[in-house]
Amino acid sequence: MEYTMQQLKDEAGNIRAVAAVPDGYIAGSAMTDQVQHDRVPFSVSAHVMNPQKQIYIFGLTDEMFTTYINQFIKQTLKMVPNIIWTSVRDFVEPEAYLNLFAMSMTQMELKPVAEGDLPSIFNNNLEKTRSMLLDEYRMYMAYDVQAGTPTHLNNVACRSYLKKYNAVKEGVPYVIFAGMDYKGVEEYTDVSPAAFVGGLAGLLAGKLAKNSREEKSDKFGHGSPCDAIEWGAQNRFIVWAPAEYEQEATEAFVRFVSTFHMEDDLRALFIRKKAERAEMLFMQAMQYSAMAQQARLNLMQSQQNLMNTLARNSAEMSAGIMDSWNKKMASDSRISQARTEAIMGTNTYTTTYGQHVDVSVAADHVYQNQYGDVYGVSGTALDQEALNALNWRELNR
Repeated sequence: MEYTMQQLKDEAGNIRAVAAVPDGYIAGSAMTDQVQHDRVPFSVSAHVMNPQKQIYIFGLTDEMFTTYINQFIKQTLKMVPNIIWTSVRDFVEPEAYLNLFAMSMTQMELKPVAEGDLPSIFNNNLEKTRSMLLDEYRMYMAYDVQAGTPTHLNNVACRSYLKKYNAVKEGVPYVIFAGMDYKGVEEYTDVSPAAFVGGLAGLLAGKLAKNSREEKSDKFGHGSPCDAIEWGAQNRFIVWAPAEYEQEATEAFVRFVSTFHMEDDLRALFIRKKAERAEMLFMQAMQYSAMAQQARLNLMQSQQNLMNTLARNSAEMSAGIMDSWNKKMASDSRISQARTEAIMGTNTYTTTYGQHVDVSVAADHVYQNQYGDVYGVSGTALDQEALNALNWRELNR
């Protein structure tokens, strides 16, 4: 067969991928413009096929998942804004992950018969690929350090898989080849888990419990310490064809896999969008960190006020006991008044972040600024123009 390097376009004529295609085969591509994972802002699929011979080849880019091993982290997930729930799932071994992909694409009952090396661009440049993956995660971890919640890498996985399967469909024997460029990292942290899952640094007190597993393992997904695993595939490939066309399908598949890649400008956009999302999550973490610091300061002030009130009331009660009945009654009256002031001296408001804050009853109006700080103001309410200029918002009880 003759082959041509083709720009694989979608229905609108946009170039999405590039690969070698046998002459006479139909080829095309599509882009899924949807954030699948924090590391996957969009993905591309491509197809090469010969409908007459029923030879079908597909290539799919970029799919990632996160598995949270630490139970404390799992319990905080519902508090995390902007979490992509479809990207959170239990860890699946690479071989099983490949099998699930092959079965979902073919809708056949597959029997594995052989394994081999996937001749992909990823696999042919494995050291470079691993280095680029480490550089990428060092960037994420530099953000974590700046947020005061350092995260560390344990095992790192970069490997390509290829499997051959046999199947029978409607009495016709089929041959199937499926492969993937697998990558992933094991991560652990010794600080608040909320920062690790997307930006609630400091909202939860305490440290992560150390991983209780003492055994060590070099097998990816089973390392220690490990609080979370990010795993998936940069590319997934599959071909299926009637067994009588195995040689042609195999050759076409190898040529496709060894040349397939996302179009260069689109891959540059992919990397840029991924970096922008990482920066967004970092800024979100810093915002919540600042809010948490202010909340801690407010809590400390409230605790001090409570201690002062209790001390004052205790002194008044002691004085009353040591005095006459009339003075004791007067003292009791003062104590009751002090308790009432302690209880009724503040009103509770709810911020736009869902936090409850106490503000003195002397405040006629309560406002929140863009950073989450809350201010009480006595007197006439500010007009809307002034609120817009200050970037304030009035809170209701």
